Amino acid sequence: MSNKKIGTKLTVLALACSLGMMSSALYAATVELDDVGKIEFKADAYVKAYNVDNGEGNFNTGENVKGAQSRARFTLNLTNETGWSINTRMLGFYDWAGDRRHSGGAGSDYTSDENIDSLSLDLAYLQYKGDDGWLFRFGRQEASWGYGFNIMDDRRDRALAMKTIMTDGGYVGLIGLYDLRFSEDFSQNSLTTLSTGDLHMYALAAIGNQSGWDWGMLWAYFDGESAPDFPSEVSNPYFIDYFHNISPYLGKTIGDFSFKTSANINLSDANDEQANYFWGNDSWAAFLEAGYQITPEFQLQVQIAAIGDGGQVGRGWDSYSMLINSSPRNEINPTRTEFFGGLGNFNGNTGKDGTIYGLRANWNPSDELKFTFAMGRMELDLYNADKHDTLPDYYRDTTYGTFYDVKALYQFSPGNSIEVRAGHADEDIDDTAVMTTLRVSFG
Repeated sequence: MSNKKIGTKLTVLALACSLGMMSSALYAATVELDDVGKIEFKADAYVKAYNVDNGEGNFNTGENVKGAQSRARFTLNLTNETGWSINTRMLGFYDWAGDRRHSGGAGSDYTSDENIDSLSLDLAYLQYKGDDGWLFRFGRQEASWGYGFNIMDDRRDRALAMKTIMTDGGYVGLIGLYDLRFSEDFSQNSLTTLSTGDLHMYALAAIGNQSGWDWGMLWAYFDGESAPDFPSEVSNPYFIDYFHNISPYLGKTIGDFSFKTSANINLSDANDEQANYFWGNDSWAAFLEAGYQITPEFQLQVQIAAIGDGGQVGRGWDSYSMLINSSPRNEINPTRTEFFGGLGNFNGNTGKDGTIYGLRANWNPSDELKFTFAMGRMELDLYNADKHDTLPDYYRDTTYGTFYDVKALYQFSPGNSIEVRAGHADEDIDDTAVMTTLRVSFG
């Protein structure tokens, strides 16, 4: 294989690994057609069944929630010999809610506008990759950063350019991108009529891996519009005027020891006069995880995270608890009841300062069978806690609780598995959940 082709493959691999774009299906069915190119097809699906027991401590709801979800994804990519490709993926997702249509009226919604089937264009982008290390993408793309601590499995209308430079012992990728986060003219969000303008994101990033050191550095600027007559008007459905996001990450495995860390530093003065915007002030968040492989079958991990002044934490970040975060943007965790993180000093009852720490044991008695046991504690102080006495149904002082989490996964064939997970947290969280997930992939 030529050095040019190796460089092209590593460009795509670097982007996939560092931005979280690797599919759970590692192989795909491919067909070569004359004068057309290579056609690639793969699919995956899951079914989840869950039950959440909301205790009296969780805003005094005392309600149980149970249900089932299904998702199926179909990927179709077309690549020609000139380096251009069309990459698409269709997604079907729905909550099980009983009959949706009359028996004789296919297409009419039995439940009107509630719980209808969801079919969407999950990915759709045009890509060019050259033998010189350049890669360009335009369209609907996946977005992940910082081991999920910044964002996990989001979808963005994005223009991206990346240059990969090979080094002795690794590579460096230089990235520039633009995201249209909200369009006042085309969005169907219920807040669109109240919005004062569009929301754009501009970013520069560098990623790399040098002798096993996995690293990345991101600067992003969110550019929205002000909403001086809030709440009669809003800047956009994200409630963002403007802020800078600086987000580094670093990870390494050294023998039996491994670690990873990431941080989010947001800088803005949009809330100096009135706290109407998300992350309209200076805030920070960071986490550190370390692991040690005691035996080939058994690993211990410890993790700690903290936020200050409403720091940003991705909802998909793995907190070690199924009840807290651990819910990627496009694989919703229906058992999540709490969120560790904040929205800056926005005028609401959201996270202000706090820590969460946990200990996890991973036991793999065989290649097919895996067990996970975790426990930890979250202590999160909230903004506007003083309103708890006057508005007890909407505000509380803190979110404190100790959590416990167990999981068993059996991979009954390559790419196919069944998982059972249970979690509990006490004090302010006061929730218990159980979930079973069946996953199947094709290609």
